[in-house]
Amino acid sequence: MPVERTLICPPRCRMGAITHEERSAVRARSPVGLKYDSRVNRESAYEILSRRTAPANTPIGQSGQTPAGRQSEGGGLLGDLLWGTKRRQGLAETMAKQAARTVGSQIGRQILRGVLGGILGGSRRR
Repeated sequence: MPVERTLICPPRCRMGAITHEERSAVRARSPVGLKYDSRVNRESAYEILSRRTAPANTPIGQSGQTPAGRQSEGGGLLGDLLWGTKRRQGLAETMAKQAARTVGSQIGRQILRGVLGGILGGSRRR
């Protein structure tokens, strides 16, 4: 097919950054500009709630709690590694789960072999 003549309009955007005056004008026209231009305290809800629950006369380090908010146990880092925390599995729990999976898969395999062996072995004898 023959090529047809077309008209192309150049893009109506700017490739560079806007000036400070243009930025100020856009922010002034924005309906949410006033809300997001003011700075707000960046304190999280966790910090507010932990401050409410901590006793007023003892610092966090003396109340028997770690900075993360959980009770410190006698094992420390080694105890956390072996027995885990509320969020992570310990080495003992991981090994117990793996052993249970291994035993379960072996028992399932033996049952399957017994069932299929009885079905397949019985048909060969006849």
